[in-house]
Amino acid sequence: MKVSLLAGVVFLTAGGFMSAQKVEFFHNGQLKKGTIINNNATGKCKRLFMEDFKVSFTGECELSFRNEKNKEETIILKEGEKLDFKILPDRAVPPGTSEIRIEDVQLTAKKKQFSEIVIQQEALQNLQSFSIGDVLQQLPGQYVQQFDNTRFKNIVFRTASGSSVTSSGSIPGGDDFGNRAFGVQLMVNDIALSNNENMQSYDSANSSPFGISFSTSTRGGNLTPGQPNYGVDLREIPTENIESIEVIQGIPDAKYGDLTSGLIKVTTTAKASPLRLDASLREGTYQLGLTKGFKINHNNALNASIDYMNSLSDPRTNLVGYDRTNVNLLWSSSSKSGFRNKLSASFSTNTSKGKRDPDDIDGMIINVDNKSFSIGNNISYFFGQNGRKSFFKTISADIGLSYATQLTERRYWLNQGARPYGTATENDVYYAPYTPPSYENQAFADGKPLNIYTNLSINGTKLTASKWAHVYSMGVNFRYGDNLGKGRYGTAGQFTTITTAGQGSNGMRDFNYRDNVFASKQYALYIQDNITKAFANKHIFRANLGLRYDLQNSYSTVSPRVNTSYQMGNFSVRGGVGLTSKAPSLNQLYTSPRYFDFLLGDYRLPGYYSAAIMQTVVTPGDNADLKPSRSWKTEIGVDYRFPFATFNLTAYYNRLFDGFTTMSVPKIMDKAMVNVTITGTQIPTFEIVGTDKFNYLQNRIVNGFQSTDKGLELMANFKKIEALNLVIGFNASYVETSGQKDEGLYKFKAPEIMDKDFQYGIYNDSKNKSSMARASFSFDYHLASSGLIIGLRTDHFLSDRTLTGANDIYPIGYLKHDGEIQMIPENDRTNPKYQSLFLKPDAEKLSGLYNKTLHNVHLRVTKDFLSGFRLSVYVSNVFNLKAYDEKGYVYANFTSTSFGANISYKF
Repeated sequence: MKVSLLAGVVFLTAGGFMSAQKVEFFHNGQLKKGTIINNNATGKCKRLFMEDFKVSFTGECELSFRNEKNKEETIILKEGEKLDFKILPDRAVPPGTSEIRIEDVQLTAKKKQFSEIVIQQEALQNLQSFSIGDVLQQLPGQYVQQFDNTRFKNIVFRTASGSSVTSSGSIPGGDDFGNRAFGVQLMVNDIALSNNENMQSYDSANSSPFGISFSTSTRGGNLTPGQPNYGVDLREIPTENIESIEVIQGIPDAKYGDLTSGLIKVTTTAKASPLRLDASLREGTYQLGLTKGFKINHNNALNASIDYMNSLSDPRTNLVGYDRTNVNLLWSSSSKSGFRNKLSASFSTNTSKGKRDPDDIDGMIINVDNKSFSIGNNISYFFGQNGRKSFFKTISADIGLSYATQLTERRYWLNQGARPYGTATENDVYYAPYTPPSYENQAFADGKPLNIYTNLSINGTKLTASKWAHVYSMGVNFRYGDNLGKGRYGTAGQFTTITTAGQGSNGMRDFNYRDNVFASKQYALYIQDNITKAFANKHIFRANLGLRYDLQNSYSTVSPRVNTSYQMGNFSVRGGVGLTSKAPSLNQLYTSPRYFDFLLGDYRLPGYYSAAIMQTVVTPGDNADLKPSRSWKTEIGVDYRFPFATFNLTAYYNRLFDGFTTMSVPKIMDKAMVNVTITGTQIPTFEIVGTDKFNYLQNRIVNGFQSTDKGLELMANFKKIEALNLVIGFNASYVETSGQKDEGLYKFKAPEIMDKDFQYGIYNDSKNKSSMARASFSFDYHLASSGLIIGLRTDHFLSDRTLTGANDIYPIGYLKHDGEIQMIPENDRTNPKYQSLFLKPDAEKLSGLYNKTLHNVHLRVTKDFLSGFRLSVYVSNVFNLKAYDEKGYVYANFTSTSFGANISYKF
């Protein structure tokens, strides 16, 4: 908890009171004195005002109170009610005291009531944080990542499908990781941030829904800008002015939708604060930040901040880099009449540069230039002021609007001779143009995403005669997303060319987003009842019951959500189940038509003519029938509070269905048969004399992927060892993940040697199975009187297994040259007559860590000075350990040694 005394005024965060803080207050007409026992439930209280050693809180929360007779009481505060406390300081605290000179600051992430995990105050700085992606590495199952800010960062929860926070290791492609990353919802001050409108890709009609676009690798490092369909790029969110981050990996309240994997809730605050300058440095990255809080009057405060970050993949060269600038304004207002308002505005730019290596003339250049503006407002009105009684106590509205310009450019030099390429935008046989013999190939994606989010809710409280406390709410959501950009375009043959007559390939054409993309609209209704009952034996029952109805692009989903817990003294049991859904992105819905270009003939007479006869077949490419993906989430858990620590154990089972994946669609075209007439040096002429059947394959995005995640998660928060000034935290997780395409989504593969009977073999699609076990300790030595924190973070990689190569090598069917599909009975699939379709057997492989464990240690030292300076030093892999798997390869998830520092000064 953050406490400071400035000019005789006491400030406390809404996250909780200082542990063992003496207070007095009136409750049920009685004056009570004693101490507040800090616990997680206190974090749900909302601050109304505080000054002159007084603090008033409202909101749904519970306070554990030890009275003067040393007896413990539980005080339930309902939504709309207010409780006033007078702080009774038992010792003088010098003005200007820094936060970490207070005894009870939160140094680690902590679990709250159900599956929520909160990171606030000093815990935000436990790792050197250039964005919230770095902060989230302290959650169970995560680990300290290899540092690299030139590749986009997202996060997945409770899965073994890939690296949790994307870093310099290979970015997991494929449906397993992609669906989970896509299903994470990020909200700032209860306003959703969306990446659903991002269409910065160059081949969405033919690639998978989770392909990687516009990435490059050079001698100076790897560059991967923010991607469509992978969720919000966490690099874009700095940690300045963040009061707390709450992560819900399990079942969220019914208020929150458009998610399948998890929810990240970021809360920022505006309050009077001195001008603060921050500077951070780590490897090839530096960051500068300036922030100031103004107290306009008793009820109004304004916070302004500016942040700049520059990052190079390799500090020895500037070939690959990323820049980010953020300007944020936050104004909060409250009045005695019951109105509360929080208005935020931000402007940000980020650029990704991948320059050509001077030693590689054919190297690729990537330039990404993004600018965005967003504005959000949270307003609420308390009907319960002045003792008025009403069924609904508060009404609140959250409104957010964001608009961005995104320009992505890819350029590289081609010297491959003149080649024909398709240009027709409808079915046609025509003379195709040629590329220049050597030229700079250029491709552009120009997007202008627009997003609007609104939420309106009314809330009330009721205490029944039998002391059942209900905090109920009902509300409506509306989301609107569109892209008004110029779209995809480029130079001649920027996507595909054809080298030999008789060959065909999937082609690309310019595609205008403004003209061809329709807005995505989502409507939702929800009701929620949070129930609390305290029994005479001090047992407490809690239940969060919610029901949500979503209408996402004309598809309906009814989502029940339930979280329950029963507390028996120091022991609690809890459980929950709920359904969530995630609408497809614009990049998945609107892919542009699919073009298949077939080169019928290529006739060239040097110095006189070049004539390429091309046939183009056009297939509608949009996927307007895509449904939302859905996920059933189930968890059970137990909590026990020992005298020395609190332990939380959670078991979960999550099942994703209707996930997004790629389907291979066999197509048959009437290939033109042409007679070509060549007369001297004149351009040849052609005449269509008939047609022939020709088979080819095209990809289509469908709802056809399902997967499961099941695992265990353990968190432990130990009480501070006063004699050693030591705070210990621990978390561990084990998870198994399996996924596969739905029945009927087959894999097609042409035989290696052309067969007159079979054009393609049909096979069951690959399945995957992986498991992961990780643990982490944190040891924080906190000497409050000196403003010193020395922290050690350990990462333990206990197991990391991926099973591959277990698929059947025998075909289950085949596609004939005339387009007929024939399935093979199961007992006939090994028949030698299908030998040309047999795949080469792959040995079953188990990769990763399966008989070996790896351990890493990271150091943080923070010291503040009464002059206003604060210095932090970070060392990753402090012992410079090297990590190899059983086969002797470098283990990609293991962080190498690096150094970083942060210095801040309060004026």
